[in-house]
Amino acid sequence: MNARVVLAPTASGLVWLLAVFALLAVAINYGNNLVFALAFLLLSVWVTAGWQCRRSLSGLEWLPAPAPEAFAGEALHISGSVRVRPGRRHGPLMLCAGRGRHRHCGPATRMRDADALELSLPAPARGRRRIGDLQLFSLHPLGLWRARRALPDLTALVYPHPAGDRPLSGNAPSPAHRRQESGDFQGVRAYAPGDSPRRINWRIYGRRDELAVNSFDGGTGGRALWLDAAACEGDLETRLSQLCQWVVAAERQGKEYGLRLGDGQDRPPGRGRTHYRACLARLALYGEPAGQGAAPHASQGVTS
Repeated sequence: MNARVVLAPTASGLVWLLAVFALLAVAINYGNNLVFALAFLLLSVWVTAGWQCRRSLSGLEWLPAPAPEAFAGEALHISGSVRVRPGRRHGPLMLCAGRGRHRHCGPATRMRDADALELSLPAPARGRRRIGDLQLFSLHPLGLWRARRALPDLTALVYPHPAGDRPLSGNAPSPAHRRQESGDFQGVRAYAPGDSPRRINWRIYGRRDELAVNSFDGGTGGRALWLDAAACEGDLETRLSQLCQWVVAAERQGKEYGLRLGDGQDRPPGRGRTHYRACLARLALYGEPAGQGAAPHASQGVTS
């Protein structure tokens, strides 16, 4: 995908150009060749600076990092690397988002091959956040011109802020058995939410009309936790913050846990980085229309 470079003079550049016109007026009025020479010299510098500014954004390939994630109240860190053509030199670039007074820019970085650019944006509320007006931005070489090149939008996930008065314990979230067990057969036990249907003993169910599951003693057997929204108090955002705090605490403690939000789409017990991020994404996207709950992805590389 080829992105167009937009070039415009800065306020300093307009003042510079105004000074050139003033010098030309003086030179014409007094017939002074030295003032003519100075005016045309400054004009040539102004034009050359514009050409170099535009050139600083050409011949670059933008390679975005994975879509950013953050907790509400923290900063979203957007980053990506820039690949330059061999033999080309580029001035300092910035990664910016927004326009005018609402533009946020990262630090200026002098470009070499595969150098990274970073930008931090506030993330005040949970949910899916579309980051538009993402741009590569340059004021090189003298700040007389600004060049910008549009980049594909990004979609970020902002998780609820982890907070709450109730610490993670066996009394707050309800217990559940883990989904998978292995090892030696130990008998049967009563069915608990989160048990795999494959472990249900249907013979006992046929005789007693009670659900029971086969119990095994193994490395993955044991107890897990249901982090249940029904065990939280307060409004929706307060309950989601409490659940988020429990998810973070359970993951840090290495516990196996499931997530129940009361909407019929429970996240079965598990653990690990993938399970952790899936639970946080469920909390971030809770209440969004169906079909919009997929995790965001990074944009493809862009060349110019």
